[in-house]
Amino acid sequence: MLDLAQYLPGALLTQWLVQLGARVIMVERPQRRHFLDLPPDHPYYAALRRGKRSIVLNLKQPADRAVAYDLVQWADVLVEGFRPGVMERLGLGPDEARGRNPRLVYVRVSGFGQTGPDRERPGHDHTYTALAGLLAPFGETPTLPPVQIADVGGGTLPGLVALLAALWRRERTGRGACVDIALLDGALAWTYFLLPMHRQTPADRRWLDVFLGRVPAYGLYETQDRRWIALAALEPHFWDAFCRAVARPQWSERAFDPALVPEVAALFRSRPLAHWLGPDGRGGVLDPRRMSVAAVRTLDEALSDAHLHARAMFATDEHGYTHPRLPMRFDGQRPPAPRHAPQPDEDAPRIRAWLRGALSEDALFQEPAP
Repeated sequence: MLDLAQYLPGALLTQWLVQLGARVIMVERPQRRHFLDLPPDHPYYAALRRGKRSIVLNLKQPADRAVAYDLVQWADVLVEGFRPGVMERLGLGPDEARGRNPRLVYVRVSGFGQTGPDRERPGHDHTYTALAGLLAPFGETPTLPPVQIADVGGGTLPGLVALLAALWRRERTGRGACVDIALLDGALAWTYFLLPMHRQTPADRRWLDVFLGRVPAYGLYETQDRRWIALAALEPHFWDAFCRAVARPQWSERAFDPALVPEVAALFRSRPLAHWLGPDGRGGVLDPRRMSVAAVRTLDEALSDAHLHARAMFATDEHGYTHPRLPMRFDGQRPPAPRHAPQPDEDAPRIRAWLRGALSEDALFQEPAP
């Protein structure tokens, strides 16, 4: 697989595929720098580069473009993250690449897609979530999420699904495909509940009150010590368990009554978090085993969670940075997490030797010893 993704959406896509067993070669630009001028051992790079091989090629130079053509003939998949038209100008557009390798699955990840009047617009994650109506769907004060919804949820994950579907089709037909992934399209797909209810009929508003945390049974509540609790007691038996635990039987029929929210909020503010959920978050007045309730954690607290460790969800790279592992298991085992993140062009001598036939593919992709 060839990775010309540049940015998070496509680079994380190929990083996930590395962990699923793919062999990935990054074709990188000369003297590329991150916009924040991050050092080469920064976790941003490790998160996206682990387990890949790197070669720097100037695709404007015929000799380097010839190397890229050799790599295209080897690859099953090419993932690129340039604006529309750039790969064509570099001589590696889908027609050129698939002309050399008809079985190639060519994945294009861009902000606005390959067609449409905005196709050449630049953007970043909250550009797309803003345009898709995700940051303020009903005109409220917008909130900037701490994770990249459009990049990952609208780019990486749809790209991965489409890529695997294209590979499956190729195994049946022998033909590759050109996949067009737009981050704006992917961000809009997150409105799967919001968009159908944008008219806000009475029935819509009832559901939206739940979905947006405006009812007592489903919301975030501050505690006396300025921590927060997530309560999601939507089902009657969960809400009943909550009412019994806090000695408020009179609330049993008011789970979806917005007028009750201030009373529930006042109750939670009357005691610290440990009172409600215990010192370890696993049970105080409220028992997480009997109702849907949890502490709003920091990342440090999530890192110490016994359940996540039992599920083997954390991996450490060669620099000591912690990364989440793939959220899936196969026959009870989680795919191994690579530790080494190459520097740009680190693998160029071995890649060139392999293309000459002087090194085996297995040797090229052998994981470096720790």
